[in-house]
Amino acid sequence: MDEYTQNAILTATPEKLVEMLYEKAIELIAKAIYNVKDAQTRNASVVQAEEIVLYLNGILDMEKGKEISKNLRALYDFIYRQLVDGNVNADSEKLKSAKELLEELLETWKEVEKKAEVRPAMAKSGGFNVSA
Repeated sequence: MDEYTQNAILTATPEKLVEMLYEKAIELIAKAIYNVKDAQTRNASVVQAEEIVLYLNGILDMEKGKEISKNLRALYDFIYRQLVDGNVNADSEKLKSAKELLEELLETWKEVEKKAEVRPAMAKSGGFNVSA
């Protein structure tokens, strides 16, 4: 890992770290799809992506997140199964499915981050009452 990447990780907010994990998993799956016929490269990339998905699943706060966390857990489980099947069977369609779902989650996550950034700024400026 280069120094720039290491500094980016060490200084990132928890929200930004999740975004970076999504981006890395997507990148790894894209590499696996491109190298689907090369078992060694495909496997190395997919296993790393699987580890990211397992980590994201593991950090879900089921108490605070309630229904959202429950739905995300089911989605992460599905993505993980797609990755395993795609890797074992050299099935680029299953890998693409997992990648597309992660891309959608990334876009949703970015939207949530934007809204979270706006709320504190508006609250400080008297834009609205955040406790309402």
